[in-house]
Amino acid sequence: MEAPGDDDEILDAYELELAGEPVPVRRSNRGFWVVIITIGLACVILVGEIFANKPLGDQIGTAEHNLTLAQGAAQQIRTTTGSFADADPAGLATVLPAMRFHGADAPSTSLDDLSVAASAGAWAAAVQARPGACFYLRLTDNAETFYGSGERCTGRAALSASQPSW
Repeated sequence: MEAPGDDDEILDAYELELAGEPVPVRRSNRGFWVVIITIGLACVILVGEIFANKPLGDQIGTAEHNLTLAQGAAQQIRTTTGSFADADPAGLATVLPAMRFHGADAPSTSLDDLSVAASAGAWAAAVQARPGACFYLRLTDNAETFYGSGERCTGRAALSASQPSW
């Protein structure tokens, strides 16, 4: 004799077999689109920031280039005369006539306008990359070169440059 409930189990198994496969539950892909849209927006913002700051990079490069040109002219004058004292604004203007040079206390106001401090033992120049941002270069009599930056854009302020690079 069969145990009670065996027929029910057989019928349930038979019904499950004939019922076919259950329809899978459709899942939402909303999370995928949230991630994709977030990544897309981040890319757009990043590209925008790159293009917004490109002029700043160009200004910094031009400022450093102009200081390097003035450095070469000052070293040329020192080699010729034996002193940085002659690498003053008047002396530099003869070597680099395309640029403007001012005395140690007159501020630089643009990329091709340098403020210069010159003495027998040291030479320094400052150039304004943008308002409130100035780059310095200082040469010593024993062939050392120092770099710096600051808000004051005068040759006298450039005498404080003490870093090995910009």
